[in-house]
Amino acid sequence: MLSALDYLSLAPRAATAFVLGAVPFAWLIVRLAKGVDVRTVGSGNVGATNASRAFVGRGARIAVFLLVYLLDAGKGLFGTWLGWGADSDVASSLPGAVICAACAILGHVFTPFLRGRGGKGVATASGALAALDWRVTVIALGVFFLVRLATGQVFFGSLALGLGLAGAAIAIDPANAFGDRLPLTILCLLVALFLFWTHRSNLAKFLASRQSRESRPR
Repeated sequence: MLSALDYLSLAPRAATAFVLGAVPFAWLIVRLAKGVDVRTVGSGNVGATNASRAFVGRGARIAVFLLVYLLDAGKGLFGTWLGWGADSDVASSLPGAVICAACAILGHVFTPFLRGRGGKGVATASGALAALDWRVTVIALGVFFLVRLATGQVFFGSLALGLGLAGAAIAIDPANAFGDRLPLTILCLLVALFLFWTHRSNLAKFLASRQSRESRPR
């Protein structure tokens, strides 16, 4: 467990993780390459999928998506890495890493560089969780791609990724999921809920569209 002194020494690293997470790579890349604000494109989201919509051609869109996704995931990865202490005991270092992971994700979603209007946190969360337990991220990404292919909707895949993170965190080591690994379990559960919150507009549009189709006379 962390002492009051540990939390004090962790504060600069947590702040750095937040600032690192706040770097809006999607906005920067679209602005530099196309001269437009990514928030005026497509859904207005500051993330990999929407950044790719600013480009023409399948190859360019895939390349931009991968570039932004990896950069955003890297923010989460390195931001979380800052939280690992010098202590060789993983259990006692885990809370600090989880705090920095949360700061990196929050920095991305509520970036002060864009007046609090950032992305939805999917890539940054997957990178942060990879730094905590790469197996959790691999399983969750597998769930993401399966649901994405099955539904044809990126946001459904993103919601499934959140649920996959929570499920994998518990299933990988159920004996310690609510013991030594409890900070990781709590973070994954909160990320799952957070992704539902950041995708609430997508859910609302989908439900409205479905209701509209069902109300049409047949």
